[in-house]
Amino acid sequence: MAHKVLFLANSEHGQTNIILAITHELLLRGDIDVHIASFPALERRVEKLLRDQSAAYDEDFRSRIHFHAVRGPSNTDVFIRTGKRGAFHPPGYHGAVRGFQSLCEDIWGWTEEEYVDIYESCRDIIRQVCPSVIAADFFFLQGRDAAYNAGYTAILINTTSLSHIVLGLQPGSEPLWKYPLPGTGFPYPLPWHIIPLNALAGLKTARMYHGSGRRREIRDWRIRHKIHGRFPFADAWRPERIHLTPALKELDWPFDVVPENILPCGPILLPTASVQQQDPELASWLSQAPTVLVNLGTLYAPDPDVAWELASGIKMFLDGWKGGSMQVLWKLPKHPHDEDDVYSRSIEPLQRETESGAVRIAPWFEVEPMAMLQTGQVVCSVHHGGANSWYEAIQNGVPHVILPAWQDCYENAARAEWLGIGVYGNKSCAPHISAKELSQALATVMGNASYKEKSMQLSKLCHVKEGRVAAAEKIVEVAHNPDKMALAMPEIKIDDPQCTLYEVKNRSGMVLQTAQQLKTEGKGTSRSGIQDITQSILITTMCNTWFFLPILGYSLLLIPRLRLTVLVYIIYIKFLAKSHTLGTLPLRNNVFRKSWIWNTFVRYFPITLYRSAALSPRKKYIFGYHPHGIIFRGAMGVLVADGEESFSRLFPGITNTLLMKDSSFHQPLLREYLLSMGLASVSRKSCIRHLTKGGHDEQGMGRAITIIVGGSREYNIARPGTMEVVVRVRKGFVRVAVETGAELVPVVAFGENDLFERVDVKNSGWFVRSVAKVWETVVGHKIAFSTGRFGIFSPFQKPVNVVVGDPIPVTQQRWEPDPKYIDELQEQYVDALRRLFEDWRDVFGVDKSVRFEVVE
Repeated sequence: MAHKVLFLANSEHGQTNIILAITHELLLRGDIDVHIASFPALERRVEKLLRDQSAAYDEDFRSRIHFHAVRGPSNTDVFIRTGKRGAFHPPGYHGAVRGFQSLCEDIWGWTEEEYVDIYESCRDIIRQVCPSVIAADFFFLQGRDAAYNAGYTAILINTTSLSHIVLGLQPGSEPLWKYPLPGTGFPYPLPWHIIPLNALAGLKTARMYHGSGRRREIRDWRIRHKIHGRFPFADAWRPERIHLTPALKELDWPFDVVPENILPCGPILLPTASVQQQDPELASWLSQAPTVLVNLGTLYAPDPDVAWELASGIKMFLDGWKGGSMQVLWKLPKHPHDEDDVYSRSIEPLQRETESGAVRIAPWFEVEPMAMLQTGQVVCSVHHGGANSWYEAIQNGVPHVILPAWQDCYENAARAEWLGIGVYGNKSCAPHISAKELSQALATVMGNASYKEKSMQLSKLCHVKEGRVAAAEKIVEVAHNPDKMALAMPEIKIDDPQCTLYEVKNRSGMVLQTAQQLKTEGKGTSRSGIQDITQSILITTMCNTWFFLPILGYSLLLIPRLRLTVLVYIIYIKFLAKSHTLGTLPLRNNVFRKSWIWNTFVRYFPITLYRSAALSPRKKYIFGYHPHGIIFRGAMGVLVADGEESFSRLFPGITNTLLMKDSSFHQPLLREYLLSMGLASVSRKSCIRHLTKGGHDEQGMGRAITIIVGGSREYNIARPGTMEVVVRVRKGFVRVAVETGAELVPVVAFGENDLFERVDVKNSGWFVRSVAKVWETVVGHKIAFSTGRFGIFSPFQKPVNVVVGDPIPVTQQRWEPDPKYIDELQEQYVDALRRLFEDWRDVFGVDKSVRFEVVE
């Protein structure tokens, strides 16, 4: 069965040329079914492509191409309702800001009902087609929303320049001081006196985007109608998807960072029948003399006064041209609200030339401009700087005169001058046009052979491989191999560890592996008395950081010189700090986590980490740690810290984070200690962020979180010689697993409950009871008072064996998980936890009287 490719696209002429060009290549292959979902206006152009290119396809090509009409108004329909002739704005700081505002207010001009209807229409089409892969137009917001909410990661097709994808990825704030902001028209390299304006424009537009009332309005619609995911205009680049662009690195500013999942295809252009085939009369006319093609874009309907300047500029150029005969072909579209004779006065300067046939003016070209450029008769392309006109001229080695009026068009005008292939033809008066400046620009390009030479050099570069071929090959590759969608991750061989693994077996022949050399029970090595005392002090200190560090932090308030600073710091961590909830591990310190301190900690008990199976770094995991014990020393030694590098060796490519209650991160100094270890909040929001951000694909691949599932309830029942767990009342971690697709991994820490003795407070003396009462009042919950070595809060020197079980596969349900499925997974988890304990209890010396009990 053939793979299905679904394009979700707007219907505007320039943007859809890329879709049609790739469609052509897919039809040539003969093994791909192509589905195009767009507004009805595009269907006519699809049919034209099929008619013009039918001879190139096999006999059953019609069965492999399907058009699906999307309901609702297109971008053009929405914009026409504004009554504006175009989204015009001047260049520079103020102009760029105005242009961005226009983008938000005019181009995103749907009503709530229209936005949702377009979205639902796309969802219906996706359900009907069930594609192997979706390729979406970057500017088709509803289509991108539909793909994401249908469970697809769409290939994103950018129609403009490479800079629009990678500008925000450049290091050192380079978008502010090194590269011109789109819409400003500033040259590259930026002159020093323009840098402040460029930086201000960048900051201002960022603020405008985040503060845009229109964006917030659309966001509210999406929330109200349960349309999930990031706002589709917010992510120019994402690591989990392929980005196709008609750009080449050689056609753009020299960027420092271009991620590998961006494919600069080169111009992705529509194959066209020759002018001779489409319009023999026009072909004959073009052959009469070198021709200047004036084509200012589908959406550019100039004001009559601007059209007069254009006509006058062309007239001045023709009158002053001394290089032989020259003719002009000019597309002059009318706005839908215009009268039929709106331009009758505007074109009067060219009356003699139009009557003689040297100039032709038409509101629309039935022949594709690409076909005209391919004749070799077009010697200069006068256009608005739109992507389609820009790339068509480059592909055919034709120099440019660019008359930009909005956003990326200004960028292409500056880019043409930097590349030496054209002239910014209205620099002094944009977005308006000056007849004199236009005539001078035409004379400059036509009178200097270097423009043609450099244009031909870039044309040869673009012909190394046709852009539409490169794009089609990538789409087919992803259709056959969905894993090719995301950025390539580092090659990690989980079955070929880079260290010696030691094994233990149980009576059933089951095997556990560890990276730590196995030791006999009790003290691992003989030590001198001083070494033993030093180690005991270190371990006792590390087990009491939860108490010592906050006391020390608050004590700093007693130092007059530090008082104000410490007070501000305490207010910050209690009311403002969010680092522990972001999922980014900003202060995690791997040097500390692997230091001699934690190696000493692990050897003291000793703590040994085992795995039942290797875990793929291409997935995400939730480790459920049991039992809580008094202070989960096993988890701290080998799941938080990387003592003796046990975790990184057993589970290469996986970044694990232990989560704990928020209140710990509001304590001075303790917060920094926990963050340096890589701990984070156990709140629902934090759990989801850790499993959907960062990792190998920036969506959580290769990340794991460890949750002490039983929490304070399990802590309150922890005592030596027991294995009582609290699971059934804990469904939140299972729900998070289902929503994120993380696999559940049961973990049993044999010996965790034996590290401390419980103190019977009720039957103790008045002093102990008084201390307990005060302490519980301060912390707000009951405390399980415990002691260890020397009668203080120092753990006994007993082995802890942390066994990581087999992962439980989870079927992701992003939105509104099925409660029955959550209950089923919870039962699987409890059964796996019980089996893990029973399978290995004898190996780790658990007394026969100890029973695995699910308390609640």
